[in-house]
Amino acid sequence: MNNSKIEWTDHTFNPWWGCEKVSAGCKNCYAEALDRRWKGGHWGPDGTRKMQSDKYWQQPLEWDKAAAAAGIKAKVFCASMADVFEHHPDDHPELWMERQRLFNLISQTPNLIWQLLTKRPENVMALIPESWEKGLPSNVWIGTSVENQEAADTRVPHLLQVPAVVRFLSCEPLLGPVVLRRQAESDREIMQMTLMGMLDEYFRPVQRGIDWVIAGGESGHSARPMHPDWLRSLRDQCKAAEVPFFFKQHGEWCPGERGRLYREQTIDFTDGQTMVKVGKKAAGRLLDGVEHNQFPKH
Repeated sequence: MNNSKIEWTDHTFNPWWGCEKVSAGCKNCYAEALDRRWKGGHWGPDGTRKMQSDKYWQQPLEWDKAAAAAGIKAKVFCASMADVFEHHPDDHPELWMERQRLFNLISQTPNLIWQLLTKRPENVMALIPESWEKGLPSNVWIGTSVENQEAADTRVPHLLQVPAVVRFLSCEPLLGPVVLRRQAESDREIMQMTLMGMLDEYFRPVQRGIDWVIAGGESGHSARPMHPDWLRSLRDQCKAAEVPFFFKQHGEWCPGERGRLYREQTIDFTDGQTMVKVGKKAAGRLLDGVEHNQFPKH
């Protein structure tokens, strides 16, 4: 039995609460909003980080036992209320100890697949245990958030340097089109990309690349709409590269027609595509009538 409502995992584990916003995708952070309901104070450069009890830390050990008994590995998303690879100077000694505690816990739970998602992939290699530097444990998947092309160009090259068995992208909230197959536009750019180690495609044609793409729209009161063509592009790129694609949700908005079936709020993109705010449940998970639930084969 799982304890998470997130469609692409089984359990959610938060070793601590708190983070700092770093890009456009953070603007309407659901975790910060949830934190405020519980008195808050754990977000931003001046916020402290809320540590969890020893009892809470026992949960993954129980999940591991259950997964071993079932003979099926369970997936654990860590952490939805923080970023494991954040540097936070005020709490650094305590965070450092808790981070090492997490890595020890991962080693103790071989029947769990740990999905570590970060907006700071540039910090991963500096913060993992020395014994992981040549290859992360097989039960660790590393992902980064990519909300637009700028985030992809900034974060994906760092993610590709992490020696994980699965590297994935969470394109949620998707705020613009994202092209994952880089095209060099000139001889000069080819030289620059070669020097930066970026000439290879982001997808894995050899022993580097992206193994899984998750995509979804934004939810919540102030959610921004996602154009369906941005999704279709990611779906088609993944299909061409034979990379699993998981579409989580449209979010609060879905494609519709102005003045026809809905009285809800509408927004028009510049190409004439109308988006209607109907709520996450009503918007659903279908893209062109199809539900996409693919996972990596690891």
